[in-house]
Amino acid sequence: MSAEIGDAFNREILGSADAAATTSELPDDFRRETLGVTHPGHEAVMALDPEYFSALKNYYSTWTISRKDAAIPRSVMEFIITGILLTQGKMHGARVHVRRALLAGATPRELFQAIAVAGIPGGVPVIWHGAAMVKAEMDELGLKIDERTSGPEAENAKD
Repeated sequence: MSAEIGDAFNREILGSADAAATTSELPDDFRRETLGVTHPGHEAVMALDPEYFSALKNYYSTWTISRKDAAIPRSVMEFIITGILLTQGKMHGARVHVRRALLAGATPRELFQAIAVAGIPGGVPVIWHGAAMVKAEMDELGLKIDERTSGPEAENAKD
């Protein structure tokens, strides 16, 4: 299967990393914790088993990426997740976390440098795919290479 077919399949089956893709079925606190960027799997788990979704949400977002007493900034958490997903070839998940890193206050340059580091264990394709994602997201968000988004997460990242 060519990369184009794979990418088309992923977009059709999994959707995009568009922040506007959230539905009203997901709890408001989860949408806030995920910076409004969700994965179709989140919605599917919510529909299939809301009680399990609630437990999983606590681990995934409330006590991990959105932890109030976190020792590292949210953007750094997103860098780590992005790098791991890219090295595993999980492109849709990587795209979701690229967007979240930018929404959490990372600059495109910081994010690209984190991806370049992930290329050490993951190989050069990690850099090619990651760079394309960063460029696409910075274009969608209207960011320049050293510019940060504005918002509550971005404000906390500057401190």
